[in-house]
Amino acid sequence: MTGLSILIVDDEPPARKKIGAFLKQEKGITAVAEAANGLEAVKSIQEKKPDLVFLDIQMPGMNGFEVIETVGAENMPAVVFVTAYDQYALEAFEVQALDYLLKPFDQERFRKSFNRAVEQIQLKNENAAIFQKLLEEINREKKYLKRIMVNAGSRLFFVKTGDIMYISSDEKYVELHTDKEAYLIRETMNSMEARLDPAKFARIHRSYLVNLDFIQEIQPWSHGDYVVILKNGTKLTASRRYRDQLFGRI
Repeated sequence: MTGLSILIVDDEPPARKKIGAFLKQEKGITAVAEAANGLEAVKSIQEKKPDLVFLDIQMPGMNGFEVIETVGAENMPAVVFVTAYDQYALEAFEVQALDYLLKPFDQERFRKSFNRAVEQIQLKNENAAIFQKLLEEINREKKYLKRIMVNAGSRLFFVKTGDIMYISSDEKYVELHTDKEAYLIRETMNSMEARLDPAKFARIHRSYLVNLDFIQEIQPWSHGDYVVILKNGTKLTASRRYRDQLFGRI
C-alpha cells in the first residue's frame, strides 16, 4: 500500500517520538503528523483525514474515547489504541477486534499492530459500527477496577485495588501506596476516583484517595480539617471540602 498518512496522538513527546521512530522503519508512508492532545487530534482528523491514527487513551482534557465521540464514529479512520494499563478498556478492544499497543511496547509488537492496521485499511473495513460498539462497551454499566497494571523498571504486573492503602497525586501522575511499595502511574486523580468503587475508596483531599478498610482513626484538626490515621500509622489530611464524602461512607 502506498501513500499512507498517519497521525500520532499522545500528550507525551517521548511517546510520539518513539512511534515516529518505529514508523520510519516501515514502507509506504508519505505523511506523519502529530497531535499533543485530544483537541489537536480532533482538528487534525477532521482537516487532514489521515488513513491511520495511533491514539493514546489517557490524555488530560479530552481522552481517546472522547476524541472518537467528538469526531463521530462514522468519520474515524483506522485506529491503533495506545494505553498504559486500562484493563477494562483492553477487554473492550478485544471484544470489538480492535488493536491496541500496551505501553511499554517494542518494535516487534508495534510492527504487528501496524501491519494489522494496514490490512484493515486495504480491506476497506467499515469502522463506524466497530467504534460505535466500542463506545457502547466502554460507556455501559461501569465496572470498577479490581486491579491496576503498574510498570516497575522492566517489569509489568498487577496491583490489586484491595491492597492499595491510599493514592496520592503528582500532577499528571498518581502514586499507589501499598503496605510495602509505592507505584507511580500516569493517570489523573479525578479519572482514578471515577474508576474505583466508591464503597471502598473515598476522596478525602484534592491530593488523596483513601481505602476505607485501612482507616484506623480520624481526628479533628483545625478549620474543619481532619487527620486520617491509617492502620500502619500513616497520617493524611482530610480537607473540609471532602468531609461529607468521607463521613458519609464510614
